[in-house]
Parts: sequence; C-alpha cells; structure tokens
Amino acid sequence: MTTSNARCAVLVIALLAVAPAALRAQDVFRLYAPPGGVYANAALERDALVEVEITIEHQGAAVPEWFIAVSRGASSGFEPRTMASGASTMEYQIYGAIPPTSAVIKAPPETLSANNIVTSTDFATDSATTQYGTVSLWVHIPSGQFVASGEYTDSVTLLLYTGDYATPATHVLADSAVVSMVGRMARLLDIYAVREPGIRTMDLTATVADRLIATIHERSNSATGYTVTLSSANLTADSGQPGPFFLHGGGSERLPYSLTYGGAAVVGWSGGAAVVTDSDGITASGWLTRELRIAYAGSDTLAAGDYQDVLTVTISAK
Repeated sequence: MTTSNARCAVLVIALLAVAPAALRAQDVFRLYAPPGGVYANAALERDALVEVEITIEHQGAAVPEWFIAVSRGASSGFEPRTMASGASTMEYQIYGAIPPTSAVIKAPPETLSANNIVTSTDFATDSATTQYGTVSLWVHIPSGQFVASGEYTDSVTLLLYTGDYATPATHVLADSAVVSMVGRMARLLDIYAVREPGIRTMDLTATVADRLIATIHERSNSATGYTVTLSSANLTADSGQPGPFFLHGGGSERLPYSLTYGGAAVVGWSGGAAVVTDSDGITASGWLTRELRIAYAGSDTLAAGDYQDVLTVTISAK
C-alpha cells in the first residue's frame, strides 16, 4: 500500500508541473498587417498621406508593456526611407502621428523613445476572451520630388515586441508581418511660352535672319519619354506647302519663313506639324529652356495688309 500511494503522489506532482506550460500555450498576442500592402498616390506638387491601421489580437496573460516598430526595409537608413523603381528612388517616411511631426518610426537596435514607436495601454490585464486593439501609422510621401512617373516600392516588416521600449534587454519579438509599400508618382507634362515683345508687328518688307520670337519652357517626368511638337495653323490648313508661311488676311498671298528650336532647324514638317524635342528620359528637376527663332526673306512687293500664322507648341508622353 505504501508503495502504491507513493507512485500516485509522484504522478500527481508531475501533472501539476506541466499544467502551467499548457495554459501559456493558449496565450495569443499577434498583429495583422493591411492586406495587399499600402498604396500612396504622390505628385510633384502634392503630398501623399495614408493612414495604416494595424490590428492587435490578445488573449490570455496580461501584456503590460508592448510596442510596434517598423524595419527600415531596403532603405539605407530610417531618415529618409526610400522606395525604388528600377534605378530611380523616391523618398518617403513612416510616422507614428500625422505629419508634420518628428515621430519617425524606427526599430531595434536603434535607440527607441516614445516618439519612434507606437503603443497603447491596451492588454494590461489578463483576458480569458479574445481582445482586439488598433493603432495607426502614417505613410507620407513629401511633395517636391521630381522623379520619373510610375510605381515605386519598398518592403518593410512590422515588429510587435513585448517589453519596455526604452530597455533593450526586455525586448521579446512576439510577432511580425511583412508589408509592401507602394508609391505611385503621377506623370507630369508641362510647357509654356514667353513671347518676345513686338512679334505681332514684324516688318515683312525687311529680311530677318535670326529673330527670337519666344522662349519655350518644357518639363516632363514621363518614364517612357516625351515629345514636343510645333504646329503651324497655316500649314495645317494647306499642308501641300513645304514649310510654314505667313498668310495675307484678305487673300492668298504668302511669305514663307523658317524656324529654329533650341538652336536646331525645325524640319520634317508633316500635316502642318514638326517634332522639335524627342526624349527618352525625363527633364531636369527645373525647366528645360529652348529659344524659338524665326527667319524670312523680306519683300517690298507684298500686298499691303496684315499677314499672320499661329504656332502651337504641344508636349506629349511617348
């Protein structure tokens, strides 16, 4: 009898020893990342700001101290972060508050503070049922970035830690999730002309060899390249002529003229238009400036009256 009771006592002690471990295995503390990634639409003259909501699930033992950090992804550092599209890059940032703010979200082994992580007082007590809480991050793409149009991407990891954020020795990684960051840079095509004074009253009886009539400013971030086309209203209406011309307002008398654009002769007229810029890349961050100049052989035998033509400059993506 004594031997039998001793065996029972040993078995009971063994069962009590494993019971706490079985209960701990039922604890839940994890996060859910936005499905499909985060998308932000950016433009040269407009910031992009997207709120990212992260859900945390908890059940079981209390988690009095916890925080969420974000890895630096493919960026060389946290300030700034960068997205990439081929060889092009675009700066962005992840904040713990609505910008403008200094709350740039970082991750261990960086020195952490309340400004560069997100947390809350949720889950500070035991819970036999499932609890859910949410925190927000803000993905921001600043304006003023003149980069090629298209999609830029980065991949970061959301990191859910238990422990005191200010004490690295207490950090325990509870869960993580990889999130794709996608920034879409809008395509920009801009062009404007500054006309020279007096071009509406040119003397057609005197020969002009190289007169500046307008300065054209062109700008494009089209990833596929762009073209600038110069069209003549008179030549469009009478495309049988070899080049542009002034037309008498009350008749059919003409005076041909030629143009240069950025120092190059404007040739290859077709359907009243000629391509004056054909680029496979983007312009510099500033404007690309081109001088539009005119030349014609004056004639004192022209019929009196007004002669005119209308030139239109158009920029298009390839």
